[in-house]
Amino acid sequence: MALMLLPNSNQKWLTTCKTFFLLVLVAIDLGSGSVSWSLATKPAVFGNDIELHCNLDNDTSLNGSRHWSKGDNVKVLVVNGKTINDTKYSEELDKAKRTSILTITSLDTGDVNVPYTCQHGFQTYKKVLNMTVENFEYHPDKSNASFNQEDDHVLFAMKFEKVFPVPTCKASYGDQNITNLLNISSVLEDVFYKVEINLKYHHVSKGCMHHPFELDCCVGTKTIKQRFETANDVCLEMTPKLKTDEKPNVSEKDQTLGTVGQIVFGIVFLIYCVIFPLTFAYIQYNSY
Repeated sequence: MALMLLPNSNQKWLTTCKTFFLLVLVAIDLGSGSVSWSLATKPAVFGNDIELHCNLDNDTSLNGSRHWSKGDNVKVLVVNGKTINDTKYSEELDKAKRTSILTITSLDTGDVNVPYTCQHGFQTYKKVLNMTVENFEYHPDKSNASFNQEDDHVLFAMKFEKVFPVPTCKASYGDQNITNLLNISSVLEDVFYKVEINLKYHHVSKGCMHHPFELDCCVGTKTIKQRFETANDVCLEMTPKLKTDEKPNVSEKDQTLGTVGQIVFGIVFLIYCVIFPLTFAYIQYNSY
């Protein structure tokens, strides 16, 4: 009724003020410039804990309500440090750095390539945690490797059932760099890669030489090493001969032991068969 009594000009002014006030509230609610989050743990290794940092600008009050949520359906993870799953998520406010820190325990595939929203008071910031080769790593638990020598060829094969990113490898045979002979194939399965590494190297050696084969593969910041000792056919042929040459030493040792045994036997025989009877006879003769 009071509005109906006001002149039309005053009603328009009041309506304009209300509209402006609502627009200001909407702008504050939707504004994303005063808070923003980023991945703080780099590299983020699957199986390890990671942190997302939500930074508050100087104009944002530290007393506002803090929220972290996940997914397009806005699944609430933490509110003011209170978490829905304390074995998976935790949050704390670093007032000195004006940062809300979300810790995600034991990073797994369900934690990546989904949006996370940081909200502080009326300020919100939403972004997808993209799994990039620069920031994420999955280190394989084990690799299946095989190494063989066939005639004058070195054959090597290795598989990673699950790895991220695709490894970068270098290979050497002795002092020769044979990286260019590596054949690396990869297939993306879900968010990880299945990788096969193969190598066939033809070597020619005229002398007996031992060559180590070495392979170094880098998976992000981790290096996986493989090393195998090799020997060519000439070395294998010389091995029995070396063993044969050592046999005379064994027989000489046996001859030495035989000579010593004969001497000991002679001394014992002399004592019991000659000296002992003579001594016994001498004692009996004197007793008479």
